[in-house]
Amino acid sequence: MSLDLASLLPQLEAMGQTSARRAQEHADLMPRLKRALKQAAQLPSEEVRERVQRAGERWSGAEPTGEPIDAAVPPPPLSERLTVLGADGSQVEPDRHAQALFYLINIGSIAINIGSGKPPRAYSHPTLYFEDEDLHPQDAGLIPSEFVKARRDIAELGELARLAQLNAGEETLALLDNGLLLWLALQARELSSREVERALDEYYSQLSALHSAQAAVAGFVDRPQNGNVLALLHLASLPVEAINEDTVRANPFRRLSDRELFADLLPAGYRSALFVHVSPVNQAFSDAGHPMHFFYLNTGPQAQIARVEIPGWVAEDARLLARVHAGILQQCQTTGGFPYALVRAHELAVVGPKERQALEETLSDALLRAGIFSRRSLKSQTKRWTTHPRRHRL
Repeated sequence: MSLDLASLLPQLEAMGQTSARRAQEHADLMPRLKRALKQAAQLPSEEVRERVQRAGERWSGAEPTGEPIDAAVPPPPLSERLTVLGADGSQVEPDRHAQALFYLINIGSIAINIGSGKPPRAYSHPTLYFEDEDLHPQDAGLIPSEFVKARRDIAELGELARLAQLNAGEETLALLDNGLLLWLALQARELSSREVERALDEYYSQLSALHSAQAAVAGFVDRPQNGNVLALLHLASLPVEAINEDTVRANPFRRLSDRELFADLLPAGYRSALFVHVSPVNQAFSDAGHPMHFFYLNTGPQAQIARVEIPGWVAEDARLLARVHAGILQQCQTTGGFPYALVRAHELAVVGPKERQALEETLSDALLRAGIFSRRSLKSQTKRWTTHPRRHRL
């Protein structure tokens, strides 16, 4: 064993003590947080919006919609017929030690027709990227990992759009395993703005296709760590004239998460109020016609709190919003709190060690047929030897 666990024992004990102390501190803050929620809910909406505007562009929080901030919305009835679509993706990153430069994106998806008696339809769509424009989308070297992940996210949404169009005319719920905001614009600053804009335009196009198919699309975030609503509660507690960069930063709830608040507030099956995520990225989405809203949802009896992100055109349509709420709850029944369609989509998307090895062997054969003999770098090969459970004597 290369990891010396014995030397970590003192640090692990200290981490346990720190975790216990942190949990107690969070519990002590909950009464204060509930009071802040009650006070914010009593403020006129115009005053809340004024505070949000006063906080400035650098503030990242939540802006309320027409629903009361402290709302707890009960589950709506589920439609007798509902088509649930789930998509997830995985990627094999480009490896300069491999036999050849490439990357792989594999998208798994499933379509479940609830109430129809038809069996689910499962799909797996792998795509290999190896052309120069794939590997070097800009002048500065190999494609960054952030952009490979962005292409995976775009492909996931594109698969949902494809399936939604196949099921046009049916009541459809399309689910992604993550939020709907594409964070490429912030994560991949080293990429040229032209490439970022191209990726975002493609993502917006897929959202528009889902809108045209009248699908209720939602991003499901398990165990969210966001604190956007807590930032709003702190902002609402400040006098308008006292709002500045220093007072906004002095948020007493900054070490808590929204999930902790709503775990205490929402009964099983209930959702929170709708909020708009205030951020430069969401402003860009809004300019493109797809402002992102979110709510928190208690998906089960064990207070499993998820964050659900939806486009504005879903948030503003009561039928589509109810479909998201009821459909996710139905999908969570068999798994204890996570949508079944996303569980299956992940199984179809993941590229395990055996599949990775088979891919490399098939690639090696293809290279040989093309007259190219290639092998992994010596560094890569020696790492494989040292990580193999069998020990080699020198």
